[in-house]
Amino acid sequence: MNKERAYFLDIYVAGRLYGDADLAWDSLKVGQEVTLVREPDNDSDPSAIALYVNAKGSSLKLGYVPLRKNQPLALFIDMGWGEAFLATISRLDPTAPYDRQIGVTLRLLRNDNRQD
Repeated sequence: MNKERAYFLDIYVAGRLYGDADLAWDSLKVGQEVTLVREPDNDSDPSAIALYVNAKGSSLKLGYVPLRKNQPLALFIDMGWGEAFLATISRLDPTAPYDRQIGVTLRLLRNDNRQD
């Protein structure tokens, strides 16, 4: 087991139609870091968390953490623990259904300030 990071959650990118995933597709790679951005003022979902990647020289929105998975994560981010998570692309499958083509894994990072 990796003592620097622990598995937290696997998701597929939801709401791709509201982002730039198709524009970024050719630049995406498994293992690429994904940035989590809270959207508390999102009219459709007050627990919304957008997923961004750096691609093509800019920050592009892939879509969102799915509605059924975002509430606990949104709470952690709102409490200031967003930096405790590392999100990376874990799956890219252009032959899968559209809402299952991009997978993201979230891991908890070790707190370097802890006492053993």
